[in-house]
Amino acid sequence: MEFKFIRTTHRICLIFLATFCFYQTRDASASTEPIINVLLLKDKEIRIRADRSIPLIIANRRFSNTKIKGLHIKKQNGRTILFFDKNKQKIYDLKNEEKFEVRSSDRRGIWVGKKRFAGKLNIFIRNNDILVVNVLGIEKYLSSVVGSEMPAKWPLEALKAQAIASRTYALKQKGNSIYDIDSTDINQVYIGLEARTQKTKKAVSSTRSLVLTYKDKLINSLFHSSSAGMTENSQDVWKNKYPYLSSVKDFDKNNPKLRWEKNFSKSQLQKLFPKIGGIKKIDILNITSTGRVKNVKIHGEFGTDQISGVDIRKRMNLKSTLVRFKFIEDNGVKTNKESSRLYTNSSEFEPLIHIVRVGDTLIFIAEQYNVNVEEIVAINNIKNSSLINIGQRLLVPRNSLNSSSSSEKILVVSGYGSGHGVGMSQWGAKYMASKGEKAKAILKHFYKGVEIKTFKKYFL
Repeated sequence: MEFKFIRTTHRICLIFLATFCFYQTRDASASTEPIINVLLLKDKEIRIRADRSIPLIIANRRFSNTKIKGLHIKKQNGRTILFFDKNKQKIYDLKNEEKFEVRSSDRRGIWVGKKRFAGKLNIFIRNNDILVVNVLGIEKYLSSVVGSEMPAKWPLEALKAQAIASRTYALKQKGNSIYDIDSTDINQVYIGLEARTQKTKKAVSSTRSLVLTYKDKLINSLFHSSSAGMTENSQDVWKNKYPYLSSVKDFDKNNPKLRWEKNFSKSQLQKLFPKIGGIKKIDILNITSTGRVKNVKIHGEFGTDQISGVDIRKRMNLKSTLVRFKFIEDNGVKTNKESSRLYTNSSEFEPLIHIVRVGDTLIFIAEQYNVNVEEIVAINNIKNSSLINIGQRLLVPRNSLNSSSSSEKILVVSGYGSGHGVGMSQWGAKYMASKGEKAKAILKHFYKGVEIKTFKKYFL
């Protein structure tokens, strides 16, 4: 009897010790989790409120852990004013550089405008703006980022690849004074708790602390939606060359938004390029090995300008730089895209001549001159339509659709893919995951020569 009592007591002690060690380990792990500061909003007016009856707590030198239901801050007539939901008549003047904290014990988070966020908020008053910064553990942040950047219904291995890439990217940004990272596609998209699902939480928890490294340093783990067949070399988009951001094959052909088109009227072009009076003609000066526009020369009413593909994409809000330009008549009748590659002949019935450049395909050339691929193949007696050579002179049939006209034209930008094209393609990741590839294999395909390791501070 005494032996049974001792054995039972021993078991209880072992269970207690195991439970204690588990919670101690979990608490230690949580305490070492990196904290991320995310800019949610920079505006002249903000609205913050509790989700339910559980109050918010506001704290700084002026407000000492005051319980509130919600608050409103706005710039008004040179002042920055604050008032609480319960007493809108009581108005507080906030000083420039003033900072305060808003937190809640409610697991449903805090509303900032029309979005809910976990963690706490830091509010900063600056000369021209009010900044709202979300402060939370990086793993909790990522469970929303993954659902913000990818549809949660996508294969789990694609979501896991996104989690590792996003964790690496976020940690790489740490170290700024007010916030580490933006919540928009300037950095990576983070729309809060509405994007968090059981599947995104699983993707994050199953890859907890894993990051991408190159020579024991965090990589610049850039990613994009779709590259249209080949990702881009980093040095062909920006100045810096990263060996792990090299061009590789993409698998994004099943992307329903792979091909797109955007039109610009004469008045829109004049607003976008006022210095030269709009655009009458665009010459593509050079393109990358994957066919993306690197530099263009634009001709307007008042002169010319040279601009990079990255800048023209930003100015015109294009989805990518894998684009070609052409003009069509305002009434819908198409004309030729004028360019330095076009040589007109003396007779209006003779064919045009196109000089093939890097990245040109028969499809691109046909679209540029508004003819069928078959017409170009026939007139040039091309045996294999997939083989055309750089510098080759191709005849292009002349017809009523690519004849010159003095009518006002609309610029049509035809493009492929979405994003800068560097690093991991999200649609490519989805395809690879659907074919049974694991997250690590996906990442090592898009980021060359990297290792996947548990995060250490010396990686920064």
